[in-house]
Amino acid sequence: MNTIFQKNILAIAQHNESLAEIIRNTEYEQYVEVLQAKSGDAIPVVKKESGYSAVHSKFDPVKEAQRLIDEFDCAQYDCVIVSGFGFGYHIEWLMKKVKKDATVLILEQFPWMVKAAIAHRDLQNILNDKRVILLVNPDEEAIAIHMRGRSSYKTLFITHRGSFQINPECYTNLQRIAKAYISTKEVNIATLAKFEKLWTSNIARNIREIISAPPAAAFFDKFTNVPAIIVNAGPTLTQSIPYIQKHYNNAVIVAVDTSLKVLEYYGIEPHFCITVDPQLINARYFEGVNNRRTVLIADPMVHPSTFLFYRGRKAITGVAFEMMKWLEQTIGSYGNLRYGGSVSTNAYDFAKRLGTHPIIMIGQDLAFTKGLAHVKGAYLDDHIFFRNYRTHTVEMFNRFQLTALPKIFVKGIKSRQVHTNQKMMIFISWFGKLNDPSLINATYDGAYIENVIHKDFDEITYQNPGINIWNAIDEIYNRAVPNEGSIALHSENLIEQLYKMLQQTSTMDAMLQQAIQFSEELIQSIKKRKTQSIALLVKKLDDIDKKLTELSVTKNLVGLTIQHIIHTVTEGYEIDETAAGEQEKVALKSLYLYKGMLEGVQYSTRVIKNMILLLKQ
Repeated sequence: MNTIFQKNILAIAQHNESLAEIIRNTEYEQYVEVLQAKSGDAIPVVKKESGYSAVHSKFDPVKEAQRLIDEFDCAQYDCVIVSGFGFGYHIEWLMKKVKKDATVLILEQFPWMVKAAIAHRDLQNILNDKRVILLVNPDEEAIAIHMRGRSSYKTLFITHRGSFQINPECYTNLQRIAKAYISTKEVNIATLAKFEKLWTSNIARNIREIISAPPAAAFFDKFTNVPAIIVNAGPTLTQSIPYIQKHYNNAVIVAVDTSLKVLEYYGIEPHFCITVDPQLINARYFEGVNNRRTVLIADPMVHPSTFLFYRGRKAITGVAFEMMKWLEQTIGSYGNLRYGGSVSTNAYDFAKRLGTHPIIMIGQDLAFTKGLAHVKGAYLDDHIFFRNYRTHTVEMFNRFQLTALPKIFVKGIKSRQVHTNQKMMIFISWFGKLNDPSLINATYDGAYIENVIHKDFDEITYQNPGINIWNAIDEIYNRAVPNEGSIALHSENLIEQLYKMLQQTSTMDAMLQQAIQFSEELIQSIKKRKTQSIALLVKKLDDIDKKLTELSVTKNLVGLTIQHIIHTVTEGYEIDETAAGEQEKVALKSLYLYKGMLEGVQYSTRVIKNMILLLKQ
């Protein structure tokens, strides 16, 4: 192999040996022919079924690259994500335009393109540049790893048109993954800021229900090889109702909360209903429900009104957050479910833990089939909607959901393509990654999920389950309901634990007040360059940090209430962009974190006191 290639591949290997090995073992001649542009520069021409496609200008690829990059004010961005490597002309010009500390993430689909490029052009200046990260045929995890800590950066997306034309779908997908990571991180921080205290508060307010209800784990592995039908609330659920009615006695029916009223309307009482959302609006899906036999499988963080509205039987799942595991350590395990961001993922995992087989999903459109967000009847009743949103109608709410996020079109189950969005793409990906041969998607239409078996209703056969499902549920439930003695014991153990935590929050409060004072002094010392004072204050803060880590249980409870602050710091969001240097930035972030922790401690103290009062009733 030529000298240019050897120098280039060495530069790649210094940063990523595994990528260098992939490129070494790749042949490019069958995919690309290298020609000379009129300017004398090497350019790749890709062999396609329809003919040949030049990736760069046949006249002057350098000038073409300059025109592309000059369309953007690159110096204004901290991170530039480029779709397509080509022969690197546009990357070379980009590196002259970006900041000295910027990140340039290059997403290239084809290793043979990189092989051809480094065999014909000396690209060491790019490949040795510490600002450059070259990813070839990356999956979501690889992109996430290199985006970590950069989701807050001001980011510019550039698509190299010549590369894009080779395979638009591939390059669109790579860019979608990167954009999804950024938006997901921003959504995560916003979600944590909105919900973290609500989650903690709801658990505290639900504490009597938690210790009085049987654990969801009581049902685990009790329905081995009995089929399950998961009823989601997608727009095509109505077409599946006759199918549920026909097989009602042959399968465990697991509904999600949004589909419960629709099923009740058609006279179907599901065996289980899953609910996980902590908001009051979701609790109202149970208002007026007449079901009594259905077992509500409820996350302990659901809104307390859920237990007021739903008058039937209830069982509680385990706490999803490690930071609240002290509850189960005190009163026993309730059985965890996997979370994928949607109640449908919880419903799937519950069915899986029951031991059921196969697991058949219906109403899992994950798309706006026929222009609807949900099946008709899944929305809250008009009078409830009017009471809460007096200027909104159901139709307006549906239109809002249709337009809230940019449209994405994907392959449909029956339709050629269907309209979905980035939020639902997360769930499509979640189910697609399961690779579960027992999972069957029998949804009438909607998004086609890769790696999941899709079948029409008449293709699925059922055998007699060999048990009376309702009788089995009744027996398990009655046996698992805690008696008065165990409820009293759980209450006593929790009160004892909570009093210990109350003592620790008092200690943490005092330590954090000191840490805030030391952090403020540290910032001033850094500004005035008082080296001796800086060292002393850092030592004092280290001592406080060590003492805080010893208060493990209480620290975890507090940690749940400040997750958005932790994410803000770890994801690189600037707390104060006026900070003069790196030392000052670190000190400011420490001050921000300590203030957040103090707020969390004071909030947790109130929560603990409320829990004690509720348990003493």
